[in-house]
Amino acid sequence: MAKSTQGRRPILGESNEYRVLRVVRDYSTISRVEIAQILGLSKATVTWIVGRFLKKGYLDYGGSGNSSVKGGRKRQLLRFNPRARYVIGVDIKLRSTQIAITDLNAEIVERTAIEYQAGSVPDDVLGGVTSALRRWGRSNPEYFAKAIGIGVGMPGVIDEEKGVVRIADALKSWREVNLKRYFEDEFDLATFVENDVKTMTVGEYLFGASRYVRDQVLLFIGDGIGAGIIVDGRLHRGVTSSAGEIGFNEIGIAVADSARFPLLVSNQRDFGDTLSDARFVEAYRRHGGAAAINDPAHLVRAAVAGDELAGKIIREAAYLVSIICIDLINTLNPETIVLGGKIVDPSLFIPLVQERVRDDILAVPAEAVQIVAAKLGADAVLRGAAGLVLYDLFKPVRTPRLRQDKVHAALLFDDEG
Repeated sequence: MAKSTQGRRPILGESNEYRVLRVVRDYSTISRVEIAQILGLSKATVTWIVGRFLKKGYLDYGGSGNSSVKGGRKRQLLRFNPRARYVIGVDIKLRSTQIAITDLNAEIVERTAIEYQAGSVPDDVLGGVTSALRRWGRSNPEYFAKAIGIGVGMPGVIDEEKGVVRIADALKSWREVNLKRYFEDEFDLATFVENDVKTMTVGEYLFGASRYVRDQVLLFIGDGIGAGIIVDGRLHRGVTSSAGEIGFNEIGIAVADSARFPLLVSNQRDFGDTLSDARFVEAYRRHGGAAAINDPAHLVRAAVAGDELAGKIIREAAYLVSIICIDLINTLNPETIVLGGKIVDPSLFIPLVQERVRDDILAVPAEAVQIVAAKLGADAVLRGAAGLVLYDLFKPVRTPRLRQDKVHAALLFDDEG
């Protein structure tokens, strides 16, 4: 499908090409002179790089701007072409896998899903993904002719460097599966594999609610609660790639015995068992809720409509989340905390968490942090998976270091012949 990457090499070790491309994308339309001024590069260097990108289709012309102060002809404006290449995003879940083709803005161009029973073996699931991708390749060969990589997000502790699933609590049969090797063998495309919450975090950082905030945490509430951490513009994984697995943190005696949580806390050991979609729905039913609640989004709608029990459950959940937020604020001192999940309503849940955090005894960091709702919704993992491939392209220009992934760089900047 894709040409082999063997033997290819990046044009430059320190990639000014990435910096030029990011600036054009971020400014919508911009001239060569302005690019040179912003990046501190010579006009000759910018002209050479732009010429390469025009030839490859990454850039095209977007009209003309004002002439210089000395007069003369108007400057040609450049613009980014997101359809110059494509990326494949894969979101593996317990009972379904979402698959998408995205452009270079991580906007979804095509999408499909495969459904299966919980506990399905990896070979069956991956076979379904491969079949779906090959159907796309037959119907629109351009997708693979112009594909630069595959990003995969799934639950569990992932060895990102090797692309191996180390621990998968929800998908136990996936342990030690090498997804990187599987997709690279099948499609000959550079593949990046990451935990689903970390993948969401990359998506929100590059395209969503916390774009380019260099120190941030994403908390996602779904089957449990997990965190993704960005420190100085880089995803923090930890020595065993398990940073952010806060759902396994014990809730503690003060929380478990508190009269503040009569609806959600009943002898659970950790936050993952307490803050989960299933727990919210179960608590509403167990305490005699009158509405037909099958999903946290229904719980939110019931609370907004005046359902007292639904409102109490959401307040308890927000208080528990605020306890986690305070610990993270006092430990990591982030600029932004992003909250995601079906129970996270921007007008109801977020203000409750903000109010409790503002009461923290360590006032300065608590007052400085912004607490916001995630923006990408159900597409967060798919777009974040594309972001795993596109990270060097989209990260802020001022970030001083590149990932230096030779396969990825070669796919973008291979020599012409």
